[in-house]
Amino acid sequence: FPSHDRVSGKITEYDIEFFFSIGESNGVYINGSMMKVDEEFLQTMNKLRSYYEKFKTKWSKVIAVRKKTKE
Repeated sequence: FPSHDRVSGKITEYDIEFFFSIGESNGVYINGSMMKVDEEFLQTMNKLRSYYEKFKTKWSKVIAVRKKTKE
């Protein structure tokens, strides 16, 4: 991923890293090992996905403005 099109973080409770990406590789990506997929984990992933939608909306606008000002 290009570094200016993503944000990353860590959820220590599950020992996973997540990445929010916009642009060609749109989406939420996670890195982890042997995570138990239970109701609590799924709720956390749904919250992460919901927050991503807010991130994508805000940062897509910011990046579009930056691209216009560079021209």
